Amino acid sequence: MRVLLVNPNSLAQRRIGTVWKYAVAVPPTGLAYIASVLRQDGFEVGIVDQYARRWDNERLLAEVEAWRPDVVGFSCLTFAMESVEDAVGMLRARLPGAHVVLGNAHATYFARELVAAGVADTVVRGEGELATLDLCRALREGRDLHGIPGLTFRDGDRIAHAPDRPVLEDLDQLPFPAWDLLVDESYQAEPLGFRVLEGKAFTIQASRGCPYACSFCSQDIIYPKLRKRDMRRVVEEMDWAHRTWGVRVFGFIDAIFPFGRKQLDALATEMRARGLHEKVTWFTETRVDLVDPELLKEAYSVGLRFVQLGIESGDDEVLGLMQKKAAARQALDAVRWCREAGILTFGLFVIGMPGETREQVERTIRFARAVDCDMAKFNICVPYPGTALWEEHRDRLAGQPTWKYSGWFDPTLNDTEHLLSGASLPASELVRLQRRGMMEFYLRPRTIARYLGGDLIPRRRLLKGGAALLDGYRSAIWNGHLRPRIRRSLGRDPAPA
Repeated sequence: MRVLLVNPNSLAQRRIGTVWKYAVAVPPTGLAYIASVLRQDGFEVGIVDQYARRWDNERLLAEVEAWRPDVVGFSCLTFAMESVEDAVGMLRARLPGAHVVLGNAHATYFARELVAAGVADTVVRGEGELATLDLCRALREGRDLHGIPGLTFRDGDRIAHAPDRPVLEDLDQLPFPAWDLLVDESYQAEPLGFRVLEGKAFTIQASRGCPYACSFCSQDIIYPKLRKRDMRRVVEEMDWAHRTWGVRVFGFIDAIFPFGRKQLDALATEMRARGLHEKVTWFTETRVDLVDPELLKEAYSVGLRFVQLGIESGDDEVLGLMQKKAAARQALDAVRWCREAGILTFGLFVIGMPGETREQVERTIRFARAVDCDMAKFNICVPYPGTALWEEHRDRLAGQPTWKYSGWFDPTLNDTEHLLSGASLPASELVRLQRRGMMEFYLRPRTIARYLGGDLIPRRRLLKGGAALLDGYRSAIWNGHLRPRIRRSLGRDPAPA
């Protein structure tokens, strides 16, 4: 039985502007785990990373037709659903006998709706490995799907929605991801910008779940409970990928890594025992309240070179709205400690929370400059399905198109408002503030000197990034200010109230 798994592209390039060209392709770890579990049971499995290849759906369907799978599975995040629905429609016409399976966060939350609409034959809810295995076994053996936890499927005239599957308590029972199915893809760390992370890059997962409950995070839909892998197994996987494919950079995709000194010490002990700390580097994401100088120095000694910090806001009241459970001042210490340890930092900020004022957004922009990470990103707040933010505002979100679910979606390009219109600042103002934050952060003499005076970023990346910033700023001015004025002067749009 042949199973083809797809990491979909999006049809929304034209809706988020220039930034789309610089989006980094990340290996689809979830699909690689599912593929590995299926192959252990005798299934013939392939993976198509449509996003990494930048294929349109016509090119994707040509590949699917050539592969002739019995089952086609799509990983479904909200922003890509327009593309998934389009691809499934084409698939139904060309390979009507293929069983279409959807999984990941969006499919889990909207399982009944997707089956009822005919987009999916089956939805795998929550963690995908064991539920997908049970599904494919049933299809192979000609059995019905009743009794398989975690599945939603059509049963005659009704939608069958089995009980949730318990989370996988022992993550180490899973085989290593089937990276050989993706080895031809060009996953390089260099697009992140820093030379200290050059080389072939794979993702790795040391834990699933998060004990925090930030209002904008949808991770609990798939990983509702924190579980950690044995560090010996994690380092064994890193060593295997390094020896087999020459992987030199690993990106931890955990919500937080490391969770503390004990987990880091276990990682360091295993890496030193294998000499791996001298062969590879790694990057991760963590919270500003979970680091200290000693932890960061130890992490640097075993390869940590880059850390993403969820700073979110420079205003403690807004952090409270986010249920962040951290204070703005802690970011100042975290970034300073990282710099002292030699670790580069990427500050992640969110603007446009419901109830956030323009003055508070401006405070965050000023705070980002004061914190002075090596890189920064300002996302416009997005209420992803299943988050506390979504549940609070779901009445205004009904019927909104899925292509709006991006922190870089530019409403001024599409003559439409953003998802939280009426609950936060106007869309055009948020876009201007987002662009302003990026421009004011990156065009400071200090930042320019840091990039030009050292060997941090390849010159071509600097040129491309600078061009993207300027083009985005020009686009924001034109679409958010000049074009509306011209249209009103020609009588094509009414004057604003």
